Amino acid sequence: MSAVDKLEALMKLELDLKAQYEKKITAERYKVEEAMATQAKLQATVVEQATQISTLKASGTESKRLEQELRESNNRVEKLKNESEALRKKAKETSKELNELKSAIKALKQLDAEKLKKNLVGAKKKLEEQRTANTLLSKNIKNYKQENHEHLNTIAKLEAELEEFKPADDTEQETTDSANTAETVASEEPTAVAEQA
Repeated sequence: MSAVDKLEALMKLELDLKAQYEKKITAERYKVEEAMATQAKLQATVVEQATQISTLKASGTESKRLEQELRESNNRVEKLKNESEALRKKAKETSKELNELKSAIKALKQLDAEKLKKNLVGAKKKLEEQRTANTLLSKNIKNYKQENHEHLNTIAKLEAELEEFKPADDTEQETTDSANTAETVASEEPTAVAEQA
């Protein structure tokens, strides 16, 4: 095989690899960004619900029991925040790996056929590790959503219990307080999403 044929084969292989990896990299980046956006929305909802419960816990005859449940809910919120931070770190690690794959593709342009084959095997291993990491990330996100859903159900139950013990004349005041709390959380949510990004 002549040098020109080898060069043409290398160029064709380079183009194929570049097209293959760029599509995968783009797909993985979109998955990570979507997961982080969903996580930020869920976290904002949890914080809003926890704030509303904090304002309502002062009234009622079973305040001690409700305070205990509120502490447990706050612990769950803290746990969810820690898991959220862990997911953020994993997303950064995934981005770093994607950048390494880009660098590997760039380096492939300067290699001969034998070295190209060796690097291709290494790139496939890294891609498999990345897929495994992304699968684990997806499972963690699913668990996070499930725990958050359970937490929201608990908050809804607590609010329902508080409503049973509230005097009828406090209903109008609670509506005003809830509206003020919703406005405050709505104004803080874009800032939280911006910091998340």
